[in-house]
Amino acid sequence: MTAEEVFYNLYNKYGDDFNWHMLPFSNQTFVAELKKEIGKEHFLYHKRLWAVAKCDSNDDVLYVADNDGGADIYYIFHLTYSECNTDGFPRYKKFEGINAVKEYIEESLNQNSSF
Repeated sequence: MTAEEVFYNLYNKYGDDFNWHMLPFSNQTFVAELKKEIGKEHFLYHKRLWAVAKCDSNDDVLYVADNDGGADIYYIFHLTYSECNTDGFPRYKKFEGINAVKEYIEESLNQNSSF
């Protein structure tokens, strides 16, 4: 399943409650922001990254990284829009494949709808 299919299916299932939108791979704005925030010492800094999607309700951005092994590795970073981050920021989660991303987003949507 592709990221496009996952996001299409989630939108169809949750409608207006689905608060993510896809980003064109040509848009490097969020990649530049991430690299500014993580700094040159971070393990992802020198990897090829693409911003895949952005959450409309917070500063979470989904990235896919070139892992040189064939399988896509995804990361959701909570951007801070600050260059001077303390250790542990920006926060992120790593996902082994798009289905793990789907499960995480769905779980987040279901938690938010219970309030």
